[in-house]
Formats: sequence, structure tokens, C-alpha cells
Amino acid sequence: MRQAEGYIATEAMSEGPEGERYRVRDFWKGHRGFEIFRDRFSEDFAQFDRRIVDELVEKQEFVGAYYEANENDKGLS
Repeated sequence: MRQAEGYIATEAMSEGPEGERYRVRDFWKGHRGFEIFRDRFSEDFAQFDRRIVDELVEKQEFVGAYYEANENDKGLS
């Protein structure tokens, strides 16, 4: 994801003392940058995701996405 414009960071946090469950969050400067990344690198990301899921992950679940308003968003409805 570092190749993508607008990517900030990825954070992985353990959800318990056992270290068996993790919550992973990706941070972007905006939704548009994320969508461009998904379009441009979809096959590379799919290969990476398959490799991780097959080797390390027992279950993967998309919880959701949220967006924080910035100065450019104020006054828009």
C-alpha cells in the first residue's frame, strides 16, 4: 500500500491477552485515494491477501469503514 498516493499507515492491535485476535486498521488521507489504490493494485493486493489468509489467518471479517470530515467537507450535506 505504500505505493499508493494518500496511504498513511496500517495499525494492528491485539484484541486480547492471548494474542489470537487482531484488529487491523488502514489509514488514508481520503476515500478517493483508497478507491484508486483498490483499482490500480487489485491483483497485487489479492495475491498478498490470499497468501496471508492461507498461511496465517483462520478467519477474516470486514467490520466496516468510517470517514472523518475535514475542512474541505464542512458545509456539505
